[in-house]
Amino acid sequence: MGVVKRQGIKQSIVTYVGMAIGAVNLLWLYPLALSKAQIGITKFVLDTAVLVSPFLFWGGAELIVRFFPKFKSDGQWHRGYLVFLHLIFGIGLLTLFTLALVFKGSILSYYASKDPLFPTYLPFVLPMAVLLTWAAIFTSYVSNFQRIVVPSLFNELVPKLGMGLLVGAFLLQLIDFQGIFWGQLAFYGFILLAQIWYVASLGQLHLRPDFDFLKKPLLREVSNFGLYGLVGSLGSRIGERIAPVMLGTMVSLADTGVYAVAFFLSDAIDAPRRAISRISSPLISDKWATGKLDEIQEIYQKSALNQLIVGLGLLLVVWVSVDEIFSLMPNGDAFREGKNVILILGLARVLDMLTGVNSEIISYSRFYRYNFYLTILLAVSSIGFSWWFIPIFTINGAALATLGSLAIYNLLKFILLWVKFKMQPFSLAMLWVAVIGFLAYFAANLLPGFEVPLLGLLLKSATAGMVFGGLVWWFHLSPDINQLVENGWKRFK
Repeated sequence: MGVVKRQGIKQSIVTYVGMAIGAVNLLWLYPLALSKAQIGITKFVLDTAVLVSPFLFWGGAELIVRFFPKFKSDGQWHRGYLVFLHLIFGIGLLTLFTLALVFKGSILSYYASKDPLFPTYLPFVLPMAVLLTWAAIFTSYVSNFQRIVVPSLFNELVPKLGMGLLVGAFLLQLIDFQGIFWGQLAFYGFILLAQIWYVASLGQLHLRPDFDFLKKPLLREVSNFGLYGLVGSLGSRIGERIAPVMLGTMVSLADTGVYAVAFFLSDAIDAPRRAISRISSPLISDKWATGKLDEIQEIYQKSALNQLIVGLGLLLVVWVSVDEIFSLMPNGDAFREGKNVILILGLARVLDMLTGVNSEIISYSRFYRYNFYLTILLAVSSIGFSWWFIPIFTINGAALATLGSLAIYNLLKFILLWVKFKMQPFSLAMLWVAVIGFLAYFAANLLPGFEVPLLGLLLKSATAGMVFGGLVWWFHLSPDINQLVENGWKRFK
């Protein structure tokens, strides 16, 4: 876990700096400058771009990591692997543009009846998806060399800083609302160029093809994995993003705007899981190739415990002071109806985190096809629950759909890994983490009410965080976290 821990910590730091910038944007600047519907359409366009991106690169990041060991070569150009990846991207690009041309009229006609903002801003979805996917190819490619921090600086910070500047310019009437979307395309283009530069700086920008290496058995294996990966990635994106898209389609963009603010607060909880997933993937792939199941099991349990500690701690810090957060927001009362969404989505994130890197372990095993079926189930359950709950509970229904679908998804992945490999992520320490979480929650709620919202937020969140983190450290529930704290204290001294 040494590399995972170091890179995961650095990645999390980058992510949380980005989250801090995003918090200023979504909790202060956006409510000040934009209407709920305007926030909703920005969220809708981005989520839709992410949803369609699997059509651009079949197999996604997992394909890039899984097949790299077959192409890897010391002192050479990795047998044209980067060129090969771009051939796949080219096929996906042709596919998506064909689908867009065929269905463009029907899609715009349908959404025009929902809200007048849709026809103007939906055309930004396709170029945004292209730029996001292209940059993601280089991000995943460089993760094969255990380098994720610098790409994350671009991926996490540039969009947050860029959107803050764009919305600020709109507030000052320097640009119109459409200028925000053009600006988004500009900084996503910058991110792509920055990722290419970083790969080149590592000496890994090899653009020499090796068509002789692409034998029929290898192409067949890549094609099979890519086809499963296409549907699997699409299912995963649907599971993650379909609720706000369906909310905007079935109810209103204003509700999507409220959901976007609540979603951001819950999404901060998920950052450690994403960081550990990115750096664990190539390690797990290598350990499957060498048959080191005991080391995979170790990664599985440690990732689950550490993710649970960080995820539950963050949920506590946010939830105990959630009323103060809305009180500090401009027009906060208009967004307060999203309060329960934060709790429901936060619980969904914690549930996903306590099962560790289960998707990554399955993806790089010989049972990778099961991930295909499971992600299809995730997509179907997300759509089904959203269709069922949103008309009844609106924004809370969208959050409940996410919680229900993730619960089923992770339960089935747990069963699969236990049945096939006798691997499971749970430990007694997790039970004590939950007990300490309840103690921290009640300790924060013993504090009296505060007339100054900022003071209440600081004291409640600090109390919950210190009680939770202090007890986790005191009882040595996670050797990794204790070592991190002790090393940090030594450096400070």
